[in-house]
Amino acid sequence: MSALAFLAPLFLLGLGFLVWPVLVHLVQKDRKEVVEFPSLMFLERVPYKSSRRQKIRHWLLLLMRLAALTVLIAAFARPFMDRDDIALGGTTVAREVVILVDRSYSMDYGDRWADALAGARAAVRQLGPEDRASLVFFSAGATLAVRSTTDRTVLFAALDTVEPGAGGTRFGPALDLARTVLEQSSLPGRHAVMISDFQRAGWDGDEGARLPPGTTVDPVVVSGPYEGDLAVGQLLFQRSFRDGLERVETTARLVNSGDREIEDVEVVLELDGRPVGSAAATLGPNATTLVTLPPFTLSEPFMRGSVRVPGDALPANDVANFVLSPGEGFSVLVVEDGSDPREPSLYLDQALAIGTDPAFDVDGTTVGAMTAGDLDGRSVVILNGSRPPRGGVGTRLREFVEDGGGLVVILGERSSWPADGPDLLPGPPGPVMEPEWREGRGGTLGRIDYTHPVFALFAAPRSGDLTDATFFRYRNVELAGAEGVLARFDNGAVALAERQVGEGRVLLWTSMLDNYWNDMVLQPIFLPFAHQLVKHAGSFRPPTPSYTVDDVLNLSGQGEGGEGNRLLAGLALEDREGLVALSPANRSIEVGGGARPGFLPLSEQGFYELRDGGGGGGPGTPAVAVNVNLGEADLEAMDPEEFAGSITSPDVGEAGAIGAELGPEDRERRQGIWWYLLVAAFLLLALETIVSNYLSRKAASQPWEGSAASS
Repeated sequence: MSALAFLAPLFLLGLGFLVWPVLVHLVQKDRKEVVEFPSLMFLERVPYKSSRRQKIRHWLLLLMRLAALTVLIAAFARPFMDRDDIALGGTTVAREVVILVDRSYSMDYGDRWADALAGARAAVRQLGPEDRASLVFFSAGATLAVRSTTDRTVLFAALDTVEPGAGGTRFGPALDLARTVLEQSSLPGRHAVMISDFQRAGWDGDEGARLPPGTTVDPVVVSGPYEGDLAVGQLLFQRSFRDGLERVETTARLVNSGDREIEDVEVVLELDGRPVGSAAATLGPNATTLVTLPPFTLSEPFMRGSVRVPGDALPANDVANFVLSPGEGFSVLVVEDGSDPREPSLYLDQALAIGTDPAFDVDGTTVGAMTAGDLDGRSVVILNGSRPPRGGVGTRLREFVEDGGGLVVILGERSSWPADGPDLLPGPPGPVMEPEWREGRGGTLGRIDYTHPVFALFAAPRSGDLTDATFFRYRNVELAGAEGVLARFDNGAVALAERQVGEGRVLLWTSMLDNYWNDMVLQPIFLPFAHQLVKHAGSFRPPTPSYTVDDVLNLSGQGEGGEGNRLLAGLALEDREGLVALSPANRSIEVGGGARPGFLPLSEQGFYELRDGGGGGGPGTPAVAVNVNLGEADLEAMDPEEFAGSITSPDVGEAGAIGAELGPEDRERRQGIWWYLLVAAFLLLALETIVSNYLSRKAASQPWEGSAASS
């Protein structure tokens, strides 16, 4: 529906005065000039009478004058069309337009990126003369590249320089940014153009991101034929120690998401950019497989490696990067009494020797031969049935624990703890106990804290039953309270207790780990139990071979910053003020300052180097590897219309959704009809002047006719 309305309708009263020119023409009298003649002064005066009526001879001139006046009056009345369709879709309504372009790495598949840029340029060309446009590029995060401009050259320039990134797709941040721009705009129209492949994995509908009411959404889908994708997934590393060298065996998980079998694909292992080994694999349709690559020796810290497959239509996930350093295994020192002929550490040594996550580097000694230097570089010390060291070595042991080291004390027959020994245990060890449990068949573990890291592995069904082990002997330990008790025997005696000492921790196990005091070493649960016990004592955090794009690396030394501290250990920085990171694209990033000092956002795929501001890099430079998120390779798309409906208000698209917000002043100002009326009035007056001059010249050439008629 539409109707003609006027912003100043009182000016229309001037139309009533248009009859005045007509009346002037009709009642105008001929002017008679009286000439006095002296000879006629004595004659009788006779009044002059004219019987001929006035008439309009030049109708064209009169109509043109009346039309010019009518148009002029209408212009001053400020007319506008009160139409909903103009408010919603017409070009006369100025709009705030936000163009959102998906630059996640899935957009690099085939021709999708070229199609996305073409769609964005088309949206810019369709902008109205008074529209303002913003340009948002997004993947897992969103960037406002251009904000609220009418200059199309700026928008085109931004589109000419952008490329697909390495991040995954998340629609929520982009919509939040678009909502901010639209809500802060003073223009009456609101419009969003979403250009994406609309991956279902990027939207779960629960982000709460919505555009302002009255916003119209134009989804532009970029897609094409999908021929499948081969990707390098998770990398697994198994470390082992041979002849003092640390060896690493790499296993790569390959994913084929296509409908065709891939035969004899070559998988290449690279170290510092050089191929060092390869293996072949065959993958069925929509299948995964594991490929084991030749082992290599870790010869220097922060060794960079990559696993590659031949390139395809989605090259970002054809490589997986990693960074490994020697010595990231667990160094364990096992201390015995030295007088026990039964090899009390036999089972424990064998259990730790086959550990791979981490690889345990185990050394043994006796308490009499132990020196303070034996503690250097250790993660955990195990006193296996031994008394503690005394003197300076005992003092060094306490310092070792206070500085973050781990101590596992396994009580046996010779595990006396003298009064002058280091104060480390949760409680003093008591006598050896041999109670008659279960009619002489021994006892079991009765109360276990399955929420603790040592036992959490056994909490799941079919993960091993700790109560299967039978215990015949243990040493009684009296604790002041129940705090720190992790497990008890079924008679209530303490089996495992923990104490925090400084930055480190002490674990006290009250029964020997051999086949004489118990049969736990013969149970399937012994191997994982021994590993969990030692790892927890040493506060083991597995080194991170790689991160994912859009992760944030904590280098602040606060919170979970253990990995950052490991990376900074080779830089010898007194503080983090001079810390600089070099991105894979050779961008220098100041880590020590900025908005979030000590935090490094990882937005690119490849290797980030950490430098002290003046360092040069090269082999041994602290570095982190960054890989793409494999979830982005799932190109399953959602319905774009359904997506558009989920991010807008229910009344979007109904007539008047935006027009209801426009007042008469806005409508009249946006349409500008008065300007066209003024131009029309000027043209009519100019044309009337031309016609009038023509008729005047014609009347001058025929005076007898001009004197006999009225205009």
